[in-house]
Amino acid sequence: MIRIASPMRILGLSGALVVGMSASGVASTFQPAVVLNAVRTSQTTPAVSSPVSIDAPGDTQVTKKLTREEQTGLKALDLIKFNWQQALPGWRVRFLPPRKGYLAITFREQRRIDVYVRADRSTAAIAHDIGHELGHAIDVTYLNDERRAAVLMIRNLRPETSWWACNACTDLQTGAGDFAETFAMIAAPRYKFYSDLGQAPTPQMLTDVSAIVADAIASA
Repeated sequence: MIRIASPMRILGLSGALVVGMSASGVASTFQPAVVLNAVRTSQTTPAVSSPVSIDAPGDTQVTKKLTREEQTGLKALDLIKFNWQQALPGWRVRFLPPRKGYLAITFREQRRIDVYVRADRSTAAIAHDIGHELGHAIDVTYLNDERRAAVLMIRNLRPETSWWACNACTDLQTGAGDFAETFAMIAAPRYKFYSDLGQAPTPQMLTDVSAIVADAIASA
């Protein structure tokens, strides 16, 4: 999650554009030995044009033109180098108008990421926000205590570092937030690194964290 306090970072409106897949399973292309390439595999962005299908009450589909937020969000999503639809079946990404105090939020139970698109954020910045939230989705879907401990070790963080933050709190002082920021550096074009726990990851750190993610997905 990316929340803005100062501004700082945490990444439902009916009729919001939804991008996602309902297919089950993860293809065998995610092999631990492939490391970065396994996690950074190019994404096939869902074909979306205006008008598009959107969620509507009563299991019916209606059409509407893309909003400014959806247009900008899809451009940012196209920059993501991680095949999130394959790795996170059933998860959705929505692009919504700005929300005070937040850039984006991951909803674990609903398997949904809401991105609140601000006019003053570049496409690369929004892609980073998406990558951060995809990191949270990967975390709650695939990581366990052993893998989280390994991530802390790779990042040279204390083993007793708290992994979780409170609900809707900023996570940049937690292991989960540092992992999400690290994952954003893997999944999205290189951008600012916002974790309060350490410096931006080295290329070797990115390779090692990618290996953990690839192994977790392959083992699921």
